[in-house]
Amino acid sequence: MFAPLHGQRRHWPAILMVGGGIGLFALGGCGGSGGPLVTVSGQLLVSGSGVTLQTTDGGAAGTAAGSGKAIGADHDTSTTAGHYLAARQALYFNDVGQSADFFLRTLESDASNVALLRQAFLTQYYYGDVERAAALGRQLEGLDIIVPLGGEPATALALRNGDWAASVVLADRIAEDSTALVMAGLIRGWSLVADGQGDAGISALLEAGRMAIDADTGMPPFFRLHAALMAERLGLLDEAAQRVTGLETERLSSHVAIDLAGLHARLGNWQIVDQLIDTQLSRQFNKSEVRAALQAASNRQPGVQDHVSGAVVAMALSEGADSGQSLSARLRFALFISPDHDFARLMLAQQLAEFGQVEAALLHIRRIPDGGLYGQLARLAESAVIEDAGRGEDAITLMKAVAESDPDNDYLFHRLGDSYRRNSQFGPSRDAYMTAMSLGRDTGGLHRSLGVALERLGESEAAETHLLRAIEIDPGDAYALNYLGYWWADEGRNLDQAIAMIERAVSHRPSSGFFVDSLGWVHYKLGDPQRAVGYLERATELEPSDPEITGHLGDVYWALGREEEARFKWRLARSLSDDAEEQAMFERRLESGLPADEQPGAN
Repeated sequence: MFAPLHGQRRHWPAILMVGGGIGLFALGGCGGSGGPLVTVSGQLLVSGSGVTLQTTDGGAAGTAAGSGKAIGADHDTSTTAGHYLAARQALYFNDVGQSADFFLRTLESDASNVALLRQAFLTQYYYGDVERAAALGRQLEGLDIIVPLGGEPATALALRNGDWAASVVLADRIAEDSTALVMAGLIRGWSLVADGQGDAGISALLEAGRMAIDADTGMPPFFRLHAALMAERLGLLDEAAQRVTGLETERLSSHVAIDLAGLHARLGNWQIVDQLIDTQLSRQFNKSEVRAALQAASNRQPGVQDHVSGAVVAMALSEGADSGQSLSARLRFALFISPDHDFARLMLAQQLAEFGQVEAALLHIRRIPDGGLYGQLARLAESAVIEDAGRGEDAITLMKAVAESDPDNDYLFHRLGDSYRRNSQFGPSRDAYMTAMSLGRDTGGLHRSLGVALERLGESEAAETHLLRAIEIDPGDAYALNYLGYWWADEGRNLDQAIAMIERAVSHRPSSGFFVDSLGWVHYKLGDPQRAVGYLERATELEPSDPEITGHLGDVYWALGREEEARFKWRLARSLSDDAEEQAMFERRLESGLPADEQPGAN
């Protein structure tokens, strides 16, 4: 149907892949009503720098940009300076594990260096060696040095050991860091409750909640939940029920909704449990498995450590931790005191994957068993991580198994179709999308993706119908607008409407170099290189490493008589490309210029 551009299919199907993203799992209340997903992450970023990272807890071998050398191998690590440089290099590559090890080795030769002691403490905590971080924290305390997160590892040790009196004291140390007052209040509250001081514990919790009040949204809902959980722990069941009255109707994060459902299950309020499952959990959950897990656990209360772990995770996500590493530290804290906290483990796996530590992420994901509260999310996360790591067939196999285990779940078949499509298996992709539609799914994203699959299969009329339906459902769907607008313009159909669609796509995603390129390239193909050049120059600024966009600008420069500039762009595009056919095309342009059949308006 389409004339190839630069020897390849035009780039917008690839952008659709990026736009579809490999979302990991939903946090927001987005259940049966079909509301928008609130995702932890739009897309996983795996080894974006070309670096495979090493973790001493089982990660992949650390290499720098394809050199085959381990991170730190460029430095003579037999010296103090070498260890320090290796540590800093590992941090640059987001390999906290190796950095933690190198900083410790540096300290062996320079134990009195306060800056190194701080770095060693932080990297050990971020890496998850809480006991060693606690020892380093005590060294810092002995030197009367306050460091962010300084009291947290020692507090985690006290909590894990059930030393509630020590936890109260250590919570006060955490509170010396003004940014950690809420966390200190949560820990102090639960420690007091566990130590038999119930009223004081609930008061400490609610005081922390008042510090966390947002001007627009008020106190985060998990504070009400944990006040109720404290009352339950104290045997005050009527008070527990009263404290969460109506909370099920608010918009809750999924893990908070599940913890609330667990409380209601223990109180015997199964109608509210079912309401929470139906309205607060997205289709990424296997809802029947969630209910069965709640039923199985309804005769026993979680431990105090489990409650503290849940509160710390909820707090960290509610605050939006300042950096990925500080969030990782709180997740490590939660898992240290409650190793079976599957949601914390799932979140940590996502953090590791975002830092490029794929194998370490998979180790954590695979510790979450099938079934239960988070089993299906774990399998979806595993599929996303391995697909983003380039193992498309393995991801498809896993997604098929997940869909077959929850066969009435339209979302899963949509996800399966996406996996097939990203692996260029358009027939199975179409079939999975059609299954999702037969199960009642009618979203713009589904129709857009189905339209792409159908176009690739040559089913043009049906493809256009579904792309139009995607735009009808979501008039701001930049990917569908760009795809259909480019299609029409390329075929010389509905030109005014086609260009208007691409302009709308650009207005919705002005920072997308691919959409800006589409607009410029359409004007070029329609015979107006003078109008096209500005768009294409902007596109190369937004996407400077894309060979096709760079090559487009070279073509437009040639058409405008700017031949030396054109050759410069073609040489640059050749160097950016890793496709032999595309490289050969740029070679021909450098030798002979732009072919006549690719001049402006030639088609």
